[in-house]
Amino acid sequence: MAMACLSLPSLPRLRRPQGEHLLAFGAEWLAVAGVVLLDLVLAWRLHFHLLVTWRDGVVVCGLLGIALLLRFSGFGRGRLIAEYVALSAAAVMALCVLTYLCLAASGPLVDARLLAFDRMLGFDWRAGFRLFEAHPQVAAALRLAYRSPALQDLYFVLLFGLMGDKARLRQLFWLLLSALLVTCAGVWLFPAYGPFKLFGLEAHGPFLADMERLRGGARSFALAGMTGVVCFPSFHTTMAIAYVWAFRGTGPIGRIITGLNLAMLAAIPFVGGHYLADMIAGAVVALACIAAVIGTPRLWRSRALLAVPQPLPQAERA
Repeated sequence: MAMACLSLPSLPRLRRPQGEHLLAFGAEWLAVAGVVLLDLVLAWRLHFHLLVTWRDGVVVCGLLGIALLLRFSGFGRGRLIAEYVALSAAAVMALCVLTYLCLAASGPLVDARLLAFDRMLGFDWRAGFRLFEAHPQVAAALRLAYRSPALQDLYFVLLFGLMGDKARLRQLFWLLLSALLVTCAGVWLFPAYGPFKLFGLEAHGPFLADMERLRGGARSFALAGMTGVVCFPSFHTTMAIAYVWAFRGTGPIGRIITGLNLAMLAAIPFVGGHYLADMIAGAVVALACIAAVIGTPRLWRSRALLAVPQPLPQAERA
């Protein structure tokens, strides 16, 4: 009597694609790890206590897990998007902590010098702020533009991730990372509260509470509650220029992004509470970092070519 053989359905195996690394952005993750290490060293030196809960890492770990699943499932473009968003979130947290540490370690405030520089250029911040407040509809539109970088970044990731343009994603990451590191150095060397504090408009600057606590000696902060504590140079200015450059060559999309970032530039002094000097410095940081991102790969390629032994001409070999 024949016996029926029962077998369980075989489950598909997750296989590692040949020739691919586990992470699409390995060097970038190492850079973020370096920033975290710098945070730990500075926090130890400054007796800085960072309050972290498991919720702070849920988004990063969840997206990284999704990226790994998509990688093994063969969805390469979805994997790029998920991993890049996780990478960006981790970098933002690490660098946000670094801004606090740099302000905590900074010296005397330079608000008076920055205001004097603005006046030397003929920029009257108070008159500009009064004009800004006198046109509430325009002010509301500029506030939206000022808050647009997160959406611009998400759209950038979706657009170029779906296109599979890993090189473009990596360019923007290194640009913003290097720019933020330079910005942190600016916070340390040139600490300032900004015009909101100087002109008695503290209600317009929710970030001032943390800045004053840091300057007053507070050394315990919760990661989830951290805000921006950057005045000089203006990182919003840096981002405005960075996104215009990042969306280059995209036709109508690029033109819309350019218009949005021009509106953001107009909003920065009066929504972000910045001096004109902050914006000039932020623009210099952006242009210098763009030049570095473009020039560094070319420099390495040139060195690699010089290191390769070149064959002698036929006459010399003879």
